[in-house]
Amino acid sequence: MNNDYRFTGAKYAIKKWQVPPPPAQCDGHYYQVKAGDTLTRISRKFRVTVNDILAANPQITNEDVIYIGQVICIPRGTPKPIPDCDLRVLTLTLLTEDGQPLPVVNGAVQLNARVIVRATFNRPVSRAFFFLEPTGTETCELASLIGTDCPSAVTGVAEILWQVPSGTLGRVFTVACIDSCCAKSGEVLVVRNT
Repeated sequence: MNNDYRFTGAKYAIKKWQVPPPPAQCDGHYYQVKAGDTLTRISRKFRVTVNDILAANPQITNEDVIYIGQVICIPRGTPKPIPDCDLRVLTLTLLTEDGQPLPVVNGAVQLNARVIVRATFNRPVSRAFFFLEPTGTETCELASLIGTDCPSAVTGVAEILWQVPSGTLGRVFTVACIDSCCAKSGEVLVVRNT
């Protein structure tokens, strides 16, 4: 059975004795299992295999059963190489519906009610996601998706037509992918007053 497709989440122990203690020795570091964890998720997070974790934790007798709060050993692993995907965002441009550049005042692109958001890439992409992150936040959790494009497989261009709400103020950026390779653009400050 392939260990890469385990999706059963960590369980709450009904009795304290159900949670096995961690191994006495750990050639790596200890990790406390959290809600939603699986051995597969943990292995991906720490870039080791499920079998590596099982070998370092003989107390785990069923790879589908781990407990929230259980402490396990994450062995030192040989880092897996990150694929060299060489995908880059070359430009991120905001244009009028006629394809003309929008004015920039004090470093912010002045938006109309409808604008084209266009990104160019160094190679074709299969998906491009366009986001707006409100100004005054330093965290991407508040970013909202403003559009998606599935461009032609022969060009390195993706674009959307964005209906811009009045009062929009923030930073626009794009994330694009081809296969498992993704790239994020820089951010463009935007504003729409009316």
